[in-house]
Amino acid sequence: MEDILKVAIIQTTLDYRLAWSHLSKSTPRMDLAEAQRVWDEASKAIADFDSLDESRKPDIIILPELTVAKCFRGDLHQWAKRLGCIIMAGNDFETLDHISGIKVTNTATIVIPYQWPHGKGETRGKSFNLGKRFPAKPEKDFIENCGYTFHPCDRFYILNAGDFGRIGIAICADFYDIERFTLYKGRVQHLFIIAYNKDVKSFTFLAEAISRLVFCNVVICNTGFYGGSLCFSLFKDDYKRYIYRHDGSKLYTSQIVELPVKELFDAQQSDASTQLFKSQPPSYKWYSDMIEDNNDILKYI
Repeated sequence: MEDILKVAIIQTTLDYRLAWSHLSKSTPRMDLAEAQRVWDEASKAIADFDSLDESRKPDIIILPELTVAKCFRGDLHQWAKRLGCIIMAGNDFETLDHISGIKVTNTATIVIPYQWPHGKGETRGKSFNLGKRFPAKPEKDFIENCGYTFHPCDRFYILNAGDFGRIGIAICADFYDIERFTLYKGRVQHLFIIAYNKDVKSFTFLAEAISRLVFCNVVICNTGFYGGSLCFSLFKDDYKRYIYRHDGSKLYTSQIVELPVKELFDAQQSDASTQLFKSQPPSYKWYSDMIEDNNDILKYI
């Protein structure tokens, strides 16, 4: 296992009042001017990462929920290929023809370039979308006001990043989904949350609780419109646990953080082996075989 995983968190400042204004109530599509402004923020941060020395570049870049308009989604692939890093980004709402009528999805795109990371690995190049299971109430109300209904995704995703660990990924309100964490427990080193969340304090408390229950690192990339992005790990020393935390609303920022991998992996294998992390939660078991439970709703990538 690698010692660390370098993760870049980008807080863009999408203003929902401008992005989905009364002028576009008939369809849940982002206003182009606001979409362009936010994509310029994301592009600036990614260009800054590209200018770094190879040893300092991130392995993974995360962008918040509802960040990327459809017209900019192809740029994610170009950036991932150029930097040689995985990019995870929340997409604008999309409509979907369904047997019961038109539905609206809330998804994130995950782009994995060939030879990840940075030309050293053997990971196949691919991209895929994962969906949100539960809409937030304002989100649900907005979609219904547009005359549509929300289409949930009932799959839980785990990305196998090889020597960098396994990563569970969820979108915003799905962070409250308790069933998700029973599936992630004993299967992941990292949990990434892509969010556009107003209740940042609840997410902060939840990050600590879920990190303890699942026994993993937790990263929340929230919109800079509300702030509250963080990175939490279960170090025994309290001052080490918040690896990163950014409070304050309407602030654009980006930061590269380092998540422990090998030392956490060792602690997951044997509770007696760790001097750095808190003890394993009750009934904790590490599943070395990723297909062990053959659960139809748990998808490994």
